[in-house]
Amino acid sequence: MKADTRLVTLLATGLLIYLFSGCVVSPRPVVVRPAPPAPRVEVIPRKPSPRHVWVPGEHRWRKSHYVWVPGHYRRVR
Repeated sequence: MKADTRLVTLLATGLLIYLFSGCVVSPRPVVVRPAPPAPRVEVIPRKPSPRHVWVPGEHRWRKSHYVWVPGHYRRVR
């Protein structure tokens, strides 16, 4: 009788460990990027047409550093 109680306790403990093991979640890595450099001064060229707007340049993060993407005109719809 004592062996049966131990077996039931052991099986119940094993079942609880198995069920609660799915609740363990490893934390996601935190990626911290440095602040982008100051924006560059751009000389804005003449508009191609009145239907175009200037989109200023910006620094974009590429793999491990910032890359300057120059400004351009975009046609308004």
